[in-house]
Amino acid sequence: MIKVIEKTKKETGERFDSLIVEIPKDFALSHGLPEKSLATLTLQNGKMVSEIISYTEADEAEIGDFIARFPEFDAEMKKLGD
Repeated sequence: MIKVIEKTKKETGERFDSLIVEIPKDFALSHGLPEKSLATLTLQNGKMVSEIISYTEADEAEIGDFIARFPEFDAEMKKLGD
């Protein structure tokens, strides 16, 4: 799954163009990364910055709880193409 996000940091006017990639489980484990990992690649002021982000079942449950409490948010995100 590849997802592209573009954001602008309003207080500075800097542009952040990011690519978020879900790292396959076997690749993550074979490289010593957490089983559930994402890689972010961000172009910031002409430079590429990368970061590995891990997430757990607890994180996924928290998202599910949030969506259950705010179903209109989920509907709006789907409408916007998230």
